[in-house]
Formats: sequence, C-alpha cells, structure tokens
Amino acid sequence: MCPIADAVERLARDSDRSERGAIFTRREVVDFMLDLAGYTADRPLYQMRLLEPSFGGGEFLLAVASRLVTAAKAAGAVEDLVDCIRAVELHRNTYLDTRSKIIGFLEQSGFAPKESHRIVDAWLLHGDFLLSEIQGPFDFVVAIHRMSVRN
Repeated sequence: MCPIADAVERLARDSDRSERGAIFTRREVVDFMLDLAGYTADRPLYQMRLLEPSFGGGEFLLAVASRLVTAAKAAGAVEDLVDCIRAVELHRNTYLDTRSKIIGFLEQSGFAPKESHRIVDAWLLHGDFLLSEIQGPFDFVVAIHRMSVRN
C-alpha cells in the first residue's frame, strides 16, 4: 500500500478524536450556522443539495435532516430526498454510529425502515472526503474548520 492509503486507513480505523481533530459542535451553534447560511425549513430544501465533508457525530446532519424533512412534509414532497444530502466521514465507528442516528431520526419522522436505509445509503459516504468522488453541484456546504494558534 502507499503511505497515503496507509495513513487514511489508520485514521479510519484506529484514531481517537484528538488525532482526527474531531470537533463536536453544540446544537445552538449548529442552528445558528444553518440559519445564517439560509438552510431553513421555510425554503424548498427538498429541491436543493447540501454537502457535509466530515460529519462526525452528526450534529449538523441531524439538524439538516430535521429541516429537510420539515420542509418536504410541508410541501408534500417527501417522495424522494436521496439527492438532497451528501455527507462524508472517514472514521469507521463514527460513521456507523451517526448512520444509526440518522436512520433512527428518519424512522421517527415516519419513514419506513427500508426507505430510511435507502435514503441514508445515498446520503452518507464512508471515506476520505478529499479522495472521494462526489458529484456536484451543491447549494450549501457545511463544515467547521479548526485552527490552532501558537505563540
């Protein structure tokens, strides 16, 4: 294997939060950022696309899914939401945990288990965002960037 592939695999499999630079954003901050970006349930979100390049524990994804489902239900447009979200996560266990959360949310929102799985399988990708082939365009890109400042 090449060194890049080795490093990506190690991060996906064995890394802890600090090694990955994982940041977990509070729901209030998530809601503020989505409002600021214009990703609000009063818009036809079911006709738009959102990209989340590193979804982590799913705080943004859960808020996005909630707003998307609310907008789609209000418009009677819940028949096919599979193209509305693309989200990527490298860390395997984080990917699986968040996948379960999103499936649970969709089922609680009235989607049948089979449909919930179909939607989540389209929305979520396991891999390195920079190495993934993701078809655009997107109306929204949601990401948090962490910077370290050293004196």
